Amino acid sequence: RRMTIDDIKIFPCFSTHPPKLEKMERKEQYFRETGCLQSEIILDGAGNLIDGYTSYLLAKAHGLASVPIRYGRRQIIRVSHKKGGKVYAWELPGLLVGRVSVGEKLIVRASRGLRTVTVAEVEEYAEQDPEPLRMAIRKPRGRREAA
Repeated sequence: RRMTIDDIKIFPCFSTHPPKLEKMERKEQYFRETGCLQSEIILDGAGNLIDGYTSYLLAKAHGLASVPIRYGRRQIIRVSHKKGGKVYAWELPGLLVGRVSVGEKLIVRASRGLRTVTVAEVEEYAEQDPEPLRMAIRKPRGRREAA
């Protein structure tokens, strides 16, 4: 699938938090060497970019009229470390999208190291947070729930 680059919608959180120079340089070098974008451009169902901002920027910089895209999903979880405590948000890694439910435990990297948290809410990503989200790590191992 391809889409005209000008039809891709960009959430403000991307433009207000540009990629680091080193990352852009690596992606630019890959593009120069291969003629291809290193990362996929992933859109939600409404045509909003949800991943692949560096590829989008390179495509714009090199005047590409259309780019390969695919559709996908991003989900965030809202958790608190203790009942009634402050609520925090993490993004789910791709392998967990669509596979996490309210009440499940997940491992996240918090300011005080790895923490196990209980999921209070699962939402589709829709530019809710002005700051970039931290990524959840995984479900705890060794705990198999009965199906």
